[in-house]
Formats: sequence, structure tokens, C-alpha cells
Amino acid sequence: MLPFVVASAFAIEATVDVTLPAEAQQLGLDEAALEAELAGAIGVQLHIVDLGAYMDQMADANVLSAKGMGVDYGSDMQRFAFGAAFGTAVSGAGAALDGGTSDGTGLPETGFALQIGGMAGLNLGAFSEKDSALRRFKLYINGMSAETDRAPFAATFLNYGGHVQIKLVKGGDKTDGVRWGGLDFTGGYEYSSYTLALTESMPVRQSGMTWNATGTYELSAESQSLPAELSTNLHVFVATVYCGVGFDYRLSGGADTSISVGGPITMEFDGQTADVGTATLTLADSGEVSPWTARAFTGVQADIFMVKLYGQVNVTLDESVGGHVGVRVVL
Repeated sequence: MLPFVVASAFAIEATVDVTLPAEAQQLGLDEAALEAELAGAIGVQLHIVDLGAYMDQMADANVLSAKGMGVDYGSDMQRFAFGAAFGTAVSGAGAALDGGTSDGTGLPETGFALQIGGMAGLNLGAFSEKDSALRRFKLYINGMSAETDRAPFAATFLNYGGHVQIKLVKGGDKTDGVRWGGLDFTGGYEYSSYTLALTESMPVRQSGMTWNATGTYELSAESQSLPAELSTNLHVFVATVYCGVGFDYRLSGGADTSISVGGPITMEFDGQTADVGTATLTLADSGEVSPWTARAFTGVQADIFMVKLYGQVNVTLDESVGGHVGVRVVL
């Protein structure tokens, strides 16, 4: 039996116990070596070698996952707008927004979060004269909660927020199908959370062995932030390009994990599969986000009369990347 310890600020209870049958021992297999190899694989594949850093990445990805989903930067809304979007964000993985899994365990390789959101907007001058000062002010609300399957985990997300957008500099008139949209300031409040909870057995494989872990493995990230953004856009015929910069002050934010899993170890040798032991793991850890960060964003939008199809990318100074696509109806 091998107790194994990994780098963490929290106490860990973990053991790997391999007892080989006589047939396997005759093949020259060493129990202690196999225990050490599987323990190492568990540490790497379940991200417990540096769990605190992994939690930091999960927290950073969650903060970025819903940025921009609740606001329209590319359209000149005169009355109302409503729509929906799907997006993801990663931290520590470059631009790999698919949040790849680790060796079949179902866990993201690095920090990852996804969000789906609905939004609605109102121009405060919707029923005023076109030259009314109220036309410069737009209000947006957004939110959604749902659960998706990310086997062997269930993923639960929640996002909501409210924003005000002010036209600081009015845009120009349309000339030969081209129009500059002016300069906008957007501020508001945003909340997002993302949770992964184990619902099936989670396999860890190493050197012909498979540990089928069951029990509790939950990752949970949440954040509250106050964004301040400057953006502009350029409309060219049936397309719009927009870009901007933002500053996010985090009211709160972080990520936590709770792990208590165990299960049998099976092994293949000489064309057979046999139970050769058990492994257990119990620990907890947490991560935090920085109190503020700056970011840049850009997007492209197809304008099909009142229907707007768009895609947006967000990049932060803490090396997190997010993106989302969506559709809006703008009047």
C-alpha cells in the first residue's frame, strides 16, 4: 500500500494499494512500482499535483466566460433588442476554447468555463424624437441558468447582469454603405458561475491498470464584477466590425474543489483482466482571481436587416481567452 502526497496547502488523504495475483508476479511485475506509477498518473490526470494553480485558472476562465454576452456593441439600437449567445473561456491554454479533457477523465486540461445567455435591450429614447438626448442611453439585462452533460461530469452554469451604454460621441452618416458608429461607454454589473460535478465513474489509466473512481469530485467557480468599457464600430454594407477595451473590478471571485473518490483497480495481463487493488483520494483546495484586470475585445457581425449574427473574442492581461457567438434582433 502506497500513501501518496501532492503539492497542496490542504491536507490530503490518499492511498494506492496494488496486490498482484501470482500469475502477474510470475511475469516480473512489481507491486510497489505499479503503485507509484498509478499514484503519479492520478496526481497529473486529476490535476492535484498543483491543484491551487488549477483552481486559479478555473476562476479566471469563469470570470471571462460571459463577458460581452449581455451587451450589443455592433448595432445602433433605436428601440429594442433581444437575443441569445453561447460562449466559452479558457485560462492557461492559449486559444484552445474547446476546453480539452485530460486523458479521458473528462476534466479540462486547464481552466475552462462555458456560458449560454439571453439578453434584452431598451433605448431610453425609444419613443422620443430622433434628436432627443435620451437616444444616447441604452439599458441591457441578461441571464440564464442550465445544466449540460460533460461526461463523466454534469456542468452547471449561471449568469446574469445589467448594463448601461452611453453614446459619448455620435457616429457619422452613412456614406456609400459605410458608417462609423461613434464611441460608446458601457458599465454595469455581472455575475457568473460554473460547476463541474462527477456523476459517473472517472477512469485513470496507467501501465495497463485502470482505476475507476467514483464519489465526489466537484469544481465550482463564481465571480461578481463591475466592468467599464469603451468601444466603437464600423458598418460596411452588410457587415459590422467592432472593437473595444475594458477594465473589470472584481467584487468577489474564486474557485473551490471538493474531492472524495475511491474505487477498484483493474489490470490487463496475459490477455486477462483482473481486480488488483483499490485507490482512494480525499482533499479540498481553492483558488482566487485578481481584484482587477484589463482586457480587449473584437467582433464581427453580419447584418441581415434586423437580424444580427455575430462572433466575439475577449483577451485579458492574465492570459485568459474567451469567445462567444450569437444572434440578436435589433429594432
